[in-house]
Amino acid sequence: MPILTPLIVACLIAALLGYALGLRRLGASRGARMLSVSRRAAFAGGIATVVVALFSPLDDLVDRSFAAHMVQHLLLMMIAPPLLVWGRPAMAWLCAFPLRARQGIGHAWTGTPGMLRTFRFLTRPLVAYVLASAALWFWHLPRPYDWALRNEGIHVLEHACLFATSLAFWSLVLEPYGSRRMSYGTTLLFVATFGVQTGFLGALLTFARHPLYAAYANTVGLGGITPLEDQQLAGLIMWIPASIVQLWTVCVLIVAWLESAERKAQANARRSRRAERNAQPANVAWRSSALPCLLVAPLVVLVLAGCDAVSRTPAWDVSGGHAAQGVALIRGFGCGACHRIPGIGEAKGNVGPSLAGFGDRVYIAGVLRNNPENLVTWLRDPQQVVPGNAMPD
Repeated sequence: MPILTPLIVACLIAALLGYALGLRRLGASRGARMLSVSRRAAFAGGIATVVVALFSPLDDLVDRSFAAHMVQHLLLMMIAPPLLVWGRPAMAWLCAFPLRARQGIGHAWTGTPGMLRTFRFLTRPLVAYVLASAALWFWHLPRPYDWALRNEGIHVLEHACLFATSLAFWSLVLEPYGSRRMSYGTTLLFVATFGVQTGFLGALLTFARHPLYAAYANTVGLGGITPLEDQQLAGLIMWIPASIVQLWTVCVLIVAWLESAERKAQANARRSRRAERNAQPANVAWRSSALPCLLVAPLVVLVLAGCDAVSRTPAWDVSGGHAAQGVALIRGFGCGACHRIPGIGEAKGNVGPSLAGFGDRVYIAGVLRNNPENLVTWLRDPQQVVPGNAMPD
């Protein structure tokens, strides 16, 4: 890949240096927990996979071996993208910049509506799925495939399309930031149906009765195999190893789904126990004697009404606040890069939940009662409240 080799090498070096600098800035802070050893290893493995795919002797074999070229495509589609996504590189790269620069990046991102709309459109689940499927099939059709092998610039474009669409696909499957945009059931369908496509493509190549690609018609494959045998081997590579990756992903998603359901069940059980404890004194008093209950009925009604109001709407009592200063701080810290915030036009982030109606919420992050003191605690040290979440200090 001689045309863009220097640029690709520079991008890989910049990615590694940016990731390392971000880790260094995080140091031993609580935010470093979000980039655990496993995530760092995944990112390093993703970069190494790209290097093997593009700069190892494997790249020299693609002109005469369809099987070698399919291994290269498998690395760029099924191995490197999920490893890179799981490594959370965007978080590390952002932390590599000082605070003022991060604020500038957030303002530039939210202040460019066209770029933001394009990014959101391209990362919609259906769009990402269609683009990944289209790239898979288009670049493995005989004519586009032969075209790419004969033109180095088109070959670079082919690899860029496969890699970029796979990054978008795996970002939706793994969702390393914030809450999931797709339910686990939908994600399983997402992966399974794409696996059917790669398996079907592999089967077509494996069971074809004659070579389909003119570029390999007069070549001798690895080990002296014929063009047809080389094509069949390439089909098996697309079929079996890709299916193993997707089957492993399905297993991981099922385990994560079960763990999520268990956490929700435990949270519901805790809420039920709290509700029972809160209701117990009234029930005991009612069973002990009907007459005292009748005497204190008006008071009980008032108390229960007050408790109901507290359970529905947090009791905010803030005096001497400065709304304008709050808006300035929100913009200064770049909160709009992660959240949608009513009244602040550029705050259209999708990483975290929308802050619309925040004052009416009962809990902060699902664990703290929504009051000013707990909100201060959450903003200052969110990792102490929910370890591993994506909220910065």
